[in-house]
Amino acid sequence: MNNNPKSKFAQNIAIIPDGNRRYAQMKSISLPKAYTAGVSKVNQVANWALEEKLKSMTFWALSLENLQKRSSIEITMLYRLMEKQIDEALKSEEFTSKDIKVNFFGKKELLPVGLIKKLNKLEEKTLDNNLLELNVAIAYSGQDELLTATKSIATDIINGKLSLNDLNSIDNLTFQKYLYLDTLPDLIIRTGKVQRLSGFLPFQSAYSEYYFCQSLWPEFTRTDFSNALEFYKKTNRRFGK
Repeated sequence: MNNNPKSKFAQNIAIIPDGNRRYAQMKSISLPKAYTAGVSKVNQVANWALEEKLKSMTFWALSLENLQKRSSIEITMLYRLMEKQIDEALKSEEFTSKDIKVNFFGKKELLPVGLIKKLNKLEEKTLDNNLLELNVAIAYSGQDELLTATKSIATDIINGKLSLNDLNSIDNLTFQKYLYLDTLPDLIIRTGKVQRLSGFLPFQSAYSEYYFCQSLWPEFTRTDFSNALEFYKKTNRRFGK
């Protein structure tokens, strides 16, 4: 965690990659082609993160609301793209060669069994890598994350792992351990001309800086990424002081 108010360099960055469907409409291309471009962009941005020597990158790949409200055809197409991307990563050993650790988080149990197995396989294969942590939120909702953490604490009390007296000593750091993701992003970038977080990392983003980019996700450029980092450098982070 980079929590030094005087630091001018972001260590942990999270991205809400918005705008794939609008990109398809704008370019008059099929939705699968737009999403394929979006998936490729994730790999490209991860390489930029390596160039900038960041510690972690977190992407929101699929929200729980997307999973519940979008058509089954679109969701199935997304699953297939994810499986294809993971298969290619496993075959090429790209993440291993670049020392990238991959972590998927969210309500993964709602995903197809075959996809879950592949997610787990990539996590296991990259477990010992430590140059860059690549976190991917899938079937994720910030509200669900907070509810799940609270239920986990209640379960630990029922099972005797925590006592009611322990509740008085639960602080932010303790609660953070019950979340899907314990990384606190210095900077959150959202593409697609939309200025909201949509429930992304509500606990972790308490002191994050926000950068809203006009580019749609598939057209997000190295210049856009550099502009976001420069924005962060100029920000005076005081953490309530």
